[in-house]
Amino acid sequence: MRHRESAFFLIVALVILTSTVALGLVTVTRSVTELAVSSRFSATYRAFHLAEASVDAAIVNFQSGQLNDLVLSTMADGSYWATVHPAGSLQYLINGHGLQGTEQRDVEAVVQLTPRSVFQFGLFGGNQVIISGEAITDSFNSSLGAYDPSTAQDGGDIGTNSVTPGGITISGSIAINGQIAVGPGVDDPNSVVTISGGTALITGVPPVESQSTALALPPITVPEGLTCEDMSVKGQTTLLLPSALGQHCFHDLTVSGGGMLTADGPVKVYVTGAFTASGNTVIGIPSDPTAMLLFLVSNEQATFESNLTGSTEFYGGMYAPTATINITGNAQVFGSVVAQAVNVSGDAQVHYDHALGNLTEPIGIYDTDILFWREP
Repeated sequence: MRHRESAFFLIVALVILTSTVALGLVTVTRSVTELAVSSRFSATYRAFHLAEASVDAAIVNFQSGQLNDLVLSTMADGSYWATVHPAGSLQYLINGHGLQGTEQRDVEAVVQLTPRSVFQFGLFGGNQVIISGEAITDSFNSSLGAYDPSTAQDGGDIGTNSVTPGGITISGSIAINGQIAVGPGVDDPNSVVTISGGTALITGVPPVESQSTALALPPITVPEGLTCEDMSVKGQTTLLLPSALGQHCFHDLTVSGGGMLTADGPVKVYVTGAFTASGNTVIGIPSDPTAMLLFLVSNEQATFESNLTGSTEFYGGMYAPTATINITGNAQVFGSVVAQAVNVSGDAQVHYDHALGNLTEPIGIYDTDILFWREP
């Protein structure tokens, strides 16, 4: 009888043990399966966001005029790339791809481009703008007539792409008849602006704001076929650039002592070295600041310095994406200055010409608008 009971309990124990092991195996298998599913879901989720990131990166390139494929970019959590195809008048189809491990996700977007002038501000420094002394900014529209201080407008905006303190530095008795724009995504735009000493009048409403997107400052190169030589315009002499040629190039360009650099119509002037204007000089066409565009290019160094000093008058748009522009003394700008950095001091005055805001060539930057988006 006892042997039968022992055998019975042994059988029960074996059944329980077998059931426990089987249940454990089911649990382990389920856990492994759930872990694999979770890992795959996480990988596909990250791949999707990488695909979205590829579209965002391509759109950022569009804004600076780079309308080409996005090469493979590898990151810690995966990689992404995109191909770009024309889809209509200033419309482009972006095929974005994201890869995480073996999981790939794809996104398609159609983007509409709208040409935008790089000359949106009286003064713009991609990295920094420093204003001191008794400088003044305001605005006018040359298409409606010459600058008249009695009718000047409050469009003398200054801006930067900087998002850190000191991006805009102001000291002295400054009058900014316009707004200050800082880089995008700043919770407190005023934190980027440093004001010390004297008084600072800023008439814009609000006085300081954050841009919705950074102003693209694409590099510029000298068109093929142009020869660039040193040029010095001194004394009471005038260098008249023929508009029939359209484009002119100089290496070091100096205008001083009452000299005048002008043209008989619209021209684009490229400078590959240093540009200096000093004394009672005039650069540009006073009756039409949109007619002379001055592009400062450096083929030998990342940055270089150009100066507008003394009682110089500059009529036009100056674009120097890798340069620092110094505007000192009682120089006056009738137009727009866009550079990597801008320093303004003394009694300098900047009168922004709204007509330059309508120019979209030859610097190809664009506003972008997503017309269509889907995951195929």
